[in-house]
Amino acid sequence: MIIPASVKYAIIREMTQRDNNLLNIVWLCDAAGVSRSGYYHYLETEDLRQQREEQDRHDFLIILEAYQFCGYNKG
Repeated sequence: MIIPASVKYAIIREMTQRDNNLLNIVWLCDAAGVSRSGYYHYLETEDLRQQREEQDRHDFLIILEAYQFCGYNKG
């Protein structure tokens, strides 16, 4: 099974935020098979990903409203 890098990065972040963490970023990235630079890029762009997700939800609601306009389904 192929696991996306973003999932691995999320797991590494969760592991490092634990109170009893004895592992460092280098070890966790090596174990997950991802680069440290990729992990740090993931952390830096978290706000951008959240903004995109919010914009996607907003756009979806607009499309859904247009689709349901006049009480019948379109195309």
